[in-house]
Amino acid sequence: MPVRKITRIALLSAILYIAKVVLEFLPNVELISFLTIIYTLVFGAETLLIVTVFNLFELIQWGFGVWWISYLYVWPLLVLVTMFMKKLSVGTGSGKEEFILWAIVSGGFGLFFGFFFALAYLPVGLSYAFSYWISGLPWDVWHGISNFILMLLTGRPVYLVLNKAAIWK
Repeated sequence: MPVRKITRIALLSAILYIAKVVLEFLPNVELISFLTIIYTLVFGAETLLIVTVFNLFELIQWGFGVWWISYLYVWPLLVLVTMFMKKLSVGTGSGKEEFILWAIVSGGFGLFFGFFFALAYLPVGLSYAFSYWISGLPWDVWHGISNFILMLLTGRPVYLVLNKAAIWK
């Protein structure tokens, strides 16, 4: 793997981690979904490596727990959904409506984050996983709303800056 690519993966993973740490005081307001979608739009499948390194940073800081197992599939799932939706949206027009699409994807991901997260608790029991998900629904609604607004307001400019800076792809 070229040094340039390793450096990019390390830098963008560190940005994800720092973005998470900086906003930890705000419940369910985060930049990870936002940045993961933007990274995927610019760097494609390479983002799977970026979120994997981010997950390792989280493991180092917080240690192992069921929550970490969820991180192993939740963030790669967002990358795969974004890649799939990008393929579907190619050629849809000027691109302005695409950030409405990405806002919907980001908001939907935030809304269903607790559901995806609860899947790791299925081995404990279906009723436990279900109650875990249901008890967090108000937070998931807030998560979805904040993701949607963040992507709608800042998605395009951040994408344009990162895409322009990505000449080092």
